[in-house]
Amino acid sequence: MAMNVLALTAALVLALDQVTKWLVLHHIHPHQEIPVIGKFFSLTHVLNRGAAWGMFAHFPHSNVILATFSILTVLGLWMMRHSLAVVSLPHRIAFGMIVGGIFGNLTDRIVHGSVVDFLDFYLGEAIGRWPAFNIADSAICVGVLFYLVVTFWPVKSKTPVPELPSHRKFGTPPTK
Repeated sequence: MAMNVLALTAALVLALDQVTKWLVLHHIHPHQEIPVIGKFFSLTHVLNRGAAWGMFAHFPHSNVILATFSILTVLGLWMMRHSLAVVSLPHRIAFGMIVGGIFGNLTDRIVHGSVVDFLDFYLGEAIGRWPAFNIADSAICVGVLFYLVVTFWPVKSKTPVPELPSHRKFGTPPTK
């Protein structure tokens, strides 16, 4: 059941990400901007060969390097899953969001040769346009934040945790 929640979350993120990108690819021309909320939020078809904010886009073979990095990241997360605190339902959901997001962008790199971005925000004159992003990017960021929150600010259980016998407390040897 534990890994099923993680896998289901990852699959849902991947599916939502790929459906929205399919819609963008088939209904919005490259660089076409469709205002949704005035100047603040638009749908804009952008192909990103780089990483976040287009970093490394002009490096030779950046797409292959970033795809390889994505695969290694997922493998590393999988290998470290027992070391990471993926013990509670919120942790599994957060982890699933991260993995699903990585697979969403990896799928784009393999299928399209770049990542399809389309969520475009204008944050005023002082900041300007935030770089376009997608559902996978959002899932990775929200998943990491959610993981950190549930790890460092755990919800206190209303059920008291039973005390261990004094001989079983940390640092004291068991009695014979």
